[in-house]
Amino acid sequence: MMSLRDELRVVATVLKKELVLYFRYPVWVLFDALMPLLWVLSLVIYGRALVGSPYSANLARLTNTGDYVSFTIVGMIVSSFAYSTLWGMSYALRGEQWSGTLESTFLAPCNRFSILLGKAFSSMLTTAAWVALQITLVSIVFGLNINVLNLPAALLFFLIALPSFLGIGFSLAGVVLDFKEHNAFVNFLSSLLGLLLPISYPLSILPSVLRFFSYLLPPTYAIEGMRSILIMNSSLSELTNLVIPLVFFDCFWILVGVTVFVREERRVLKKGTLGYY
Repeated sequence: MMSLRDELRVVATVLKKELVLYFRYPVWVLFDALMPLLWVLSLVIYGRALVGSPYSANLARLTNTGDYVSFTIVGMIVSSFAYSTLWGMSYALRGEQWSGTLESTFLAPCNRFSILLGKAFSSMLTTAAWVALQITLVSIVFGLNINVLNLPAALLFFLIALPSFLGIGFSLAGVVLDFKEHNAFVNFLSSLLGLLLPISYPLSILPSVLRFFSYLLPPTYAIEGMRSILIMNSSLSELTNLVIPLVFFDCFWILVGVTVFVREERRVLKKGTLGYY
């Protein structure tokens, strides 16, 4: 059994390998850099066209901030990392199946989750780079009013939410390992999250049924907390109503994610379909 230090080296090695592969395809790099930016710009322009100015009195009444641009950008930041976890984890083992290297990868004397974490962190690292680019450009063009002094607290809050994102990703990786397909499922899930998560609009405007399901999603609490810290200058001690649910979701989704992945792995090994395309 490998030591924790060795497992961390596996995570770092997989992360490096994924980054090398990623930057070998510059067209995909350009696509990943431009598409989220165009998506964010369209949301901001659409909002300004409806409201008529960067400030929305109605949004201020609903959320205690009328700055539509900052409201949308913070929602985009958190949702981008949530989406990168979904895509990174679901594609992690599917990519190995495409390359014909999954069986040899599973023969490595390391924990499967070290491999998954390396792939997930590489996806998050590239997402962080594109998010930084988007924030810079939007700040120049439209202006962005966030408290940069609260960035450490916002990062800490995001780290509290991160295990739940990873747990959901583990579950998806296990499902993809068995069903050999990730595009259709993740595309549907991404669209559903785009509806349920308060990315560019407050939760209060959702119908009660949709709002109920939104509160079952960890990214909802992450978005609300990050907005409170970066825009409304809230401290972590004032966000216990968000931190407590996130800690619960962390424990729940890590347990569910590990269980689902291990069960699906055993299932494909029993069927002998691990290396099937």
